[in-house]
Amino acid sequence: MQEIILKGIDEKLYYDKCDNGLPVYMLVNEKVNNFYITLSVKYGSIDTEYKVKGDKNYKKVHDGTAHFLEHVNFNESDGFTAHDYFNKLGSSINAFTTFDFTSYEVFAYNEFEKNLNHLLDYVQTPYFTKDLVEKEKGIICEEVKMGKNNPGHKMYYGMYKALFKKDKRKNYVTGDVDDVQAITVKELEAIFKTFYHPANMFLVITGNFNPYEAIGMVKENQAHKEFPKYLNPIRKRDKEPIGVNTNYQEIEANVEIPKVKICYKMAKSLFKKYDERLINIYLSIILRNNFGSTSYLREELLEKELVVSIGAGREIFNDIVTLEINMETKYPKEVIPIVQEKMRNLTLNEDDLQRRIRCNIAALINDYDDIEYVNSDIADQLITYGKVTDNMYDIYNNLKLDEATDIIKQIDLNNSSIVLLVPYQETK
Repeated sequence: MQEIILKGIDEKLYYDKCDNGLPVYMLVNEKVNNFYITLSVKYGSIDTEYKVKGDKNYKKVHDGTAHFLEHVNFNESDGFTAHDYFNKLGSSINAFTTFDFTSYEVFAYNEFEKNLNHLLDYVQTPYFTKDLVEKEKGIICEEVKMGKNNPGHKMYYGMYKALFKKDKRKNYVTGDVDDVQAITVKELEAIFKTFYHPANMFLVITGNFNPYEAIGMVKENQAHKEFPKYLNPIRKRDKEPIGVNTNYQEIEANVEIPKVKICYKMAKSLFKKYDERLINIYLSIILRNNFGSTSYLREELLEKELVVSIGAGREIFNDIVTLEINMETKYPKEVIPIVQEKMRNLTLNEDDLQRRIRCNIAALINDYDDIEYVNSDIADQLITYGKVTDNMYDIYNNLKLDEATDIIKQIDLNNSSIVLLVPYQETK
C-alpha cells in the first residue's frame, strides 16, 4: 500500500489497488468517531453515447439512464433493498448522480466491516426486473416534475440551456418524463455490464478506521467476485462551439425576488500556459476578489440595497470555461450593467492575492477535519484531474500576481448569456 504525504498540511492519504482494478483511497481522522465510505462509478448523465472495441457505431441510451440505474441499483433479491440492510445497522446511506459520475455512500459509527462489505456487494450485484423498473419509473417521473417546479433547478438548467448548443449538460440529469418512461431493463443491464466494472470505479474511505485492515477487507471482498473483462468504453463527446445558445432568457418561477445569472463562455485554450488546476484556482481568486463576500462591489450593492445577495463561480467543461455571476435583486435592469462593467474591469493586487492565498491555505487545513467534505474533494479530484494532488499547499504558496493578471487579460467576454428568474405573472 502506498502512503501519499499531503505536503504542508500534516495529512496522509493511503492508496492501493485491487487485482480487478478497483482503486482505493483512504484518509484517517482519529479525532472523529465515525466513518464515511463512497463507491463511485465513472459514469454520469452525459454518457449517453458510447462504443466498445468491435463496435462500428456508437450505442445510444436515453437521457437519465445513469440516474435511473442509481435508483434501481438499491434493490436486492427477495423484495429487500440496501436500505433494509443498512437501517438494521443504524447506518445512513444515499446515492447521487452528476453529469460525470455516480456515487453510492454510507455514513456510520460502528460495524465498519459490515458497512464496507455490503456497500461493495449491493452496488456490484445488479438485480433488475421488469416489475422493479416499471415501479421506479413512477417514482423518478415525480422527481422530474418536482424538479421542474423548483426555482434552483429552473435556474441551473436554464443557464446550461442558454450556454450550450451541443454539450449534454443542457439535458436534465434525471432525463425528462418521456426519457424515463422509455428506459428498459436491457439498457440498464448493458450500461451496468459496460461501466460498473471495478476498473471504472473508485472507493474512498474517510474517518476513524484502520487503513491496513480496511484494504484487507476490500481485497478479500473483491477476490470472491468474478467480473468480465473491462470493455474500456469510448464515450462520445461532441465538440462544443464557443458561441452561446441564447443571449437572454426570462423564466417564470416561484420566487419573490428575481434571481439573475450572468454567464460568460470561452475557450480553455485562451489560458493554455496554465494547467487546469491553476486556471481553476486563479479564476476562483479573481472572481471572489471582485464579487465575493469581502469585495467592494458586494458591499456597495448591499449598502445601496440593490441586491439581496451576489456571488460568482467558474467551471471547466472539456475545452470550455464558463464564468457566472449570481444575484438576487429587485432591480435586475439596474444591477446587470454594473456587473457587466465590473467584468470588463476585474482587479487584483498583491495584497488581495496574498490574503486569498492565506484564506485558501487555512481552508485547505481546516477542511480535513470534515470527513464528508474531504471524501467528496478526493472524488472530485479523481473525476476532474484523474489523481489527487499532494502539493496543494505549495501550489497556493507559489501563486504569482503576474500570472493572475495574465489570466484576467485572457478572459473573453464576447459570448455571454443572461438568465433571469422572475415571479409568476398574475393571469387576468
